[in-house]
Amino acid sequence: MSSRFAGIEGEIKRRQLKKDYGAFVEYVNEGFYMTKFHKYICSKIQEFLNAKTGKAFDILLLSVPPRHGKSYMVTETLPAWFLGNNPKGEVIICSYQSEVAETFSRPCRDKFNEFAPDIFHVNPNRNVQGVALWQTEDGGKCRAAGLDAGITRYGAELFIIDDPIKNAAEADSDKIIKKILGEMGPSVQSRIYPGGKLIVIQTRWVENDVVGFIKDNWSEFIWADINMPCEWDEESEKLYGTCPLGRHLGDSLMGPHLGDYNLPQKICNDNNWLRSKKKVVLAAEGERTWNALYQGRPSGMTGNMFDESWFKSFKREEFFVERDRDKLQPAEITKRKKFEYMQLSIDATFKDGDKNDFVAMGLRGVYQGGIYLYYLVNKRMGFVATMEKIKWFCKEFPEIDEMVIEDKANGSAIADVLKYVDGIPPVVSVNPMGGKVSRAEASTPFYKAGNIYVAEDLDDDEIDWYMPTPMNGRQKMIYQFKTFPYGKHDDMVDEASQAIVRLIKQFTGEEPKAEHRFVRYTKWYPDMWEDFEQMNAADQEKFILTYGAPEEWRTGA
Repeated sequence: MSSRFAGIEGEIKRRQLKKDYGAFVEYVNEGFYMTKFHKYICSKIQEFLNAKTGKAFDILLLSVPPRHGKSYMVTETLPAWFLGNNPKGEVIICSYQSEVAETFSRPCRDKFNEFAPDIFHVNPNRNVQGVALWQTEDGGKCRAAGLDAGITRYGAELFIIDDPIKNAAEADSDKIIKKILGEMGPSVQSRIYPGGKLIVIQTRWVENDVVGFIKDNWSEFIWADINMPCEWDEESEKLYGTCPLGRHLGDSLMGPHLGDYNLPQKICNDNNWLRSKKKVVLAAEGERTWNALYQGRPSGMTGNMFDESWFKSFKREEFFVERDRDKLQPAEITKRKKFEYMQLSIDATFKDGDKNDFVAMGLRGVYQGGIYLYYLVNKRMGFVATMEKIKWFCKEFPEIDEMVIEDKANGSAIADVLKYVDGIPPVVSVNPMGGKVSRAEASTPFYKAGNIYVAEDLDDDEIDWYMPTPMNGRQKMIYQFKTFPYGKHDDMVDEASQAIVRLIKQFTGEEPKAEHRFVRYTKWYPDMWEDFEQMNAADQEKFILTYGAPEEWRTGA
């Protein structure tokens, strides 16, 4: 037995390394500088391994920029510590190819062989020492393999997937992505023992990747989803709230601002490095690479169709709608702006399961050449819930002039049922030409011209998201536009494209507007008729909105 832990101090140190994963990482990786960031990740990993949730298995999702020590911290070190503490345990290391998985396994095996006998009093099995499979003397084992080859015969209490997708080109290949995701059940989930742990480390080029698959299918098993962007930027604050390291806008993951002084040149990824590195990556490889590799966001290839600055703001209290009538005095009703035309647009999917798309409904008003998104719904709903929400819109906003629904599948079914429902505005079934992208592109000039307004006070609880987020409803909608067409969901974009293309055609006269609906009729007295006949068209419109249309117009008298 080695004397590296001789005496009382040595024994104290040994026990610390056995119990404290962060201390173990620093000790077995010679020259490793343990920054605040590294300490945080190591502590979360140990907390994850110790968590007893009672679930079939637990998942830790981890995104870390390149050259920040993630392999040292996890794939090349954790199996050695785990098997030292669990000498009969089983570990699987996986990557996009077996050769890559084996490059992670080799240094891990060497660390176990060198340090496990002294720290854990556990010895390696000298007869099984390959990089694809190595074992402890007690029967514990570490298997390294690629997702491309499939993993058979071996189980795991700890399963680590590090970089399941090779590069951006493979991420953009539907064939390769489908093959990789096809292995998540037979090669991953079926290998994990009850109560086991799955750690996924991935560069997120696209949202329908392994992490996206897990969020869609195994969300209830996610213990934590940790993304540590290289730069803490405004997008990070929108998505995650505050940085767990206490970073401010523009801060890197390491450096004096976090108490990391005298960083070795090899990992001197401080704020000065960040500024120059970001310029180099953006200039040479573009925003998508920066966002995917360094920010952990598969949205960098987006933003070339819709720019956040194109979405103008307004407050709903600027306009009068019928549901506000009982809350306002006549003078306030007259003072507020009135929409010239109101449209309800629906993009429907009748499935309310967690794996399905959302139903998106947008209520827009037209005013002086601008299109104003007044109310937005984005939820997973079944057929009954969808119909009830449509009825709710029509009751709350009886002045809706038209309802626009795509004349396909679910939309056709809705239109058919609405024929038998009272109080429904004219239903316009549209059959848009081209795909989602071409339809969205057709509306972008109108956005760019500053003609699209989104209410600042959209109802947050009406706009759901596919994962927990601190973003409010308006931010969720705009984020989906920014990530289109590479984002995970695009229902709000589809709904808006359908609505705005229809309204643009009405502006240009290509398609007629539905006849404007009067929603309230009252008895007019002679002096009201006399005043009305002396007004111009704009004042007449305000008069009708304030006092209602004359009863004679309803009867056609």
